[in-house]
Amino acid sequence: MSNTIYAKATLTLGTACLALAGAAQAQQLIPQGTEEFKLNLGGIVNSNSTSLMLDGTTNRGTDVDLEGTTGLNDGGVSSFLASGSWRFAPNHRLTGIVFTADRDASRVIDRTITIGDTVIPISTNLKTEAKSQFFILNYEYSFMKTPDMELAGVLGLYGANFKYKFTATSPIVNIDKSTTAPLPVIGLHADFFINPRWTVSVLAEGLKLKVGDVDGSIYNVALTTDYMFSRNWGVGLGYSVADAKVDVNSGSFNGHVGWRMDGYNAYVQMRF
Repeated sequence: MSNTIYAKATLTLGTACLALAGAAQAQQLIPQGTEEFKLNLGGIVNSNSTSLMLDGTTNRGTDVDLEGTTGLNDGGVSSFLASGSWRFAPNHRLTGIVFTADRDASRVIDRTITIGDTVIPISTNLKTEAKSQFFILNYEYSFMKTPDMELAGVLGLYGANFKYKFTATSPIVNIDKSTTAPLPVIGLHADFFINPRWTVSVLAEGLKLKVGDVDGSIYNVALTTDYMFSRNWGVGLGYSVADAKVDVNSGSFNGHVGWRMDGYNAYVQMRF
């Protein structure tokens, strides 16, 4: 009888110790929605779809499907990804994302195309380089905040720098064009706190507007999930879709860029 009582007391004491240890470990984590700084460093693998039309001074440009016509890789393009946030007040955050997509290809084109004032005939062995840099800067105000979730309105700027280079030796082709397309965006950002370690987030933003020489539309949708192993370190996975259509009318770049990206990303997260 005494052995049974002793065993029950030992089991109860052990269970209580485990519960207290788990509670103490959870208390060491930064409470969800209260971190001051958050930094993500990792990589993104994306697929791209790009159309480009560049007008010259005398010629109307051809609308070129870069993946289909020039052979640019439309999938499996990997690059560095960095993002972060600064919560400078309980309901106020600044967030930012930076990533790139660089591709090149050589192909004998199967039709005549016009890029700017250059007419490139069929069967030209054309080398194409496309370099794109993207940055997103958002201000977020949390108008709903509970222990289980945080819902914020977003006002931001989506910036893209597109660089395109086309070269060939017979006939000689040497075209090098670039443009920057900054577009404001509005949207919503929701964080769902599944438990003290696990967060699922959804971001949706976009707008159609004319700004200076750029007339365009943009939308960006992202789904991410983070898991914290300790107070300051965790990992995350995400999926995003971005689509931009811009018409640019400037001295060095006159034409249209249509760009779409589907990307999967993974990163290490630091919270402070």
